[in-house]
Amino acid sequence: MAVTVTPLSDACGAEISGVDMKSNLSKDDASTIYEAWLNHLVIVIRNQQDLTPKNQKDFCGNFGKVGEYNRPKDRQHPNHASGEIMLVSNIREDGRVIGAHPDGEMMWHTDTPYLKTPHKATTLYGVEIPDIGGNTNFSNQYKVYNELPQKLKDKLIGLQAMNCYEFGTTVKTFEKYDREAVPHHPHPIFRKHPETGRVAVYVCPLMTEEIIGMDETEGKEILDEIYTLQRQDRFVYSHKWKVGDFVMWDNRCLLHARTDFPREQRRLLRRVTISDDSLVLAA
Repeated sequence: MAVTVTPLSDACGAEISGVDMKSNLSKDDASTIYEAWLNHLVIVIRNQQDLTPKNQKDFCGNFGKVGEYNRPKDRQHPNHASGEIMLVSNIREDGRVIGAHPDGEMMWHTDTPYLKTPHKATTLYGVEIPDIGGNTNFSNQYKVYNELPQKLKDKLIGLQAMNCYEFGTTVKTFEKYDREAVPHHPHPIFRKHPETGRVAVYVCPLMTEEIIGMDETEGKEILDEIYTLQRQDRFVYSHKWKVGDFVMWDNRCLLHARTDFPREQRRLLRRVTISDDSLVLAA
């Protein structure tokens, strides 16, 4: 079958059809998929039943080097530890969860902005899915940047924000992380995408703590204004998971968040990232 690309929403997202992820991709098909991913920011490939961890890693390898799983070893279930695969799950074995971020909603964020070179892509594969909830929402940060008032853009151009994260946090209910204990790194508030050349907003409620060099109160008010815009439905595609779904998104220009779901229902997704060797460029 020929690879086809079907947009999923006005905000972002496209479904890719005509792909069997258990088979090797041709160079032409890989190029078509990668171009669709750059254009639509998040791609969905459905009905990939019984996809193995190796299948998922091999597929990701068509688009870059598979990223290392950087969660602390003591937070992984010993029966499910891996250097490249992270489970996102509320399933419990021997009295402890087998994966990360087990229950409830998760605030808007991009993955690994607390690193010097954040991972460019994240992929999830749906193994077990609850009957309701647990959706993954994606917010297009190109569009958010375009909608910011010019006066605010002028004020923030060239400024950086500090990004921090304590592993396991899904909803931040406190002011600041302990920077002596958690990974953190500054990045430009407005990020130039290294492949498309487009400018995206690169701050998020879960991990961005402050605008560096700005009065704390003023910085918080500005960040809250941006966060309010990021949540608007017109910028968001909501993915409702089915077993066998594979989703890949671009962390350089998207935020994502998770909706709540019943804690008594099992949820298991398998996560593989794609690393990036390019620096985060300011707009």
